Amino acid sequence: MKTGQPLYDQHLQRILDVVAMKKTDRPPVVLNASAFCLKLAGGKLSDMVTDVEYGNDLVLKGMLALGDIDGTEVAVDYPPALSMMYLSPIKLPGRELPEDTIWQVDERGMMTEEDYDTIINKGWDYFFIEFCKNRLGNLLDQMENFAQLAPRIVRKFTDAGIVYLTPTLALLPFETLSGGRSMAKFNRDLHRMPDKVQAVMDIILEETVQHLKGYIHNMNAFAVSIGAARVAGNFLSLKDFNRFAWPYLKKLVEITVQEGAVAYLHLDLSWDRFLNYFLELPKGKCIFSTDSTTDIFKAKEVLQGHMCFTGDVPPTLLTLATPDQVYKYSKRLVDEFAPIGFIMSSGCTTPYNAKPENVRAMISAALGK
Repeated sequence: MKTGQPLYDQHLQRILDVVAMKKTDRPPVVLNASAFCLKLAGGKLSDMVTDVEYGNDLVLKGMLALGDIDGTEVAVDYPPALSMMYLSPIKLPGRELPEDTIWQVDERGMMTEEDYDTIINKGWDYFFIEFCKNRLGNLLDQMENFAQLAPRIVRKFTDAGIVYLTPTLALLPFETLSGGRSMAKFNRDLHRMPDKVQAVMDIILEETVQHLKGYIHNMNAFAVSIGAARVAGNFLSLKDFNRFAWPYLKKLVEITVQEGAVAYLHLDLSWDRFLNYFLELPKGKCIFSTDSTTDIFKAKEVLQGHMCFTGDVPPTLLTLATPDQVYKYSKRLVDEFAPIGFIMSSGCTTPYNAKPENVRAMISAALGK
């Protein structure tokens, strides 16, 4: 049995082949399951906050206990980092919440209308740093401490043969601003001051692109997670989607591919209305990953041969169903998607309270057991 670097190389090649929609011996298994794996290893969710390295060590231990896992979407999990994504405080286990309660975004709408002018006049980086310092407490100090630990934690995963799929993340400006303003206020902004909002989005995109180029090369990133949720579903009209969402997603994907990385499209909520848009993205350079709300079989009809798929086992199945039900659904995914490029995973994130026997059933379907 391969271990260490040979195992890592085997897993990476399998993922590379699937992204290129080549035939593989089996579908890769890539998990986004830090909370679940920590619990499986006997830890408490507060361990991820109070002792970051220990908590992530437990994540690795739990992941290895599940069998031959090819990769993980996130190799280093630190819940306070969500504050940077959504410009909102995070309620944490062992602090604001009981020690075994999942962390929660506390979306308060702390960003004001006047902040738009600050971004236009002084730039996104200036505003972001000041916001983190003055409205999110000691977040930047926490993140600096976390950054010291992250490379060592990542190395433990790669030494175990597990590919760290997305070492960096690029959010659409819409996602971050809607978190900072709150969804209700931001949707009003889109209609009360659309030109100003778009100007702010353009500034955020420009500065994000510059940072993204550096991250890809400095981290030798295989893939970039391009996260989008609030622009999907029924949140936006097609007109607003075409103005405030799609151009930004497309630009982030194009820059990611130009810089030599794969675009991992982490797409929450339903994207059924927008499937044809993804044909505009570079062929064989993207991973289409949904949270089980998008009709993955409809997506297959539109996108097969253009990009590979990840998913899509519903969190509800992993939490509430029987192992036989999970295996049956997972096997259907393998049978229908593996020939055209498929990575086995849960929809979005494996719930921390998923049944271990159900997660193993999902994995078994991919491993051909």
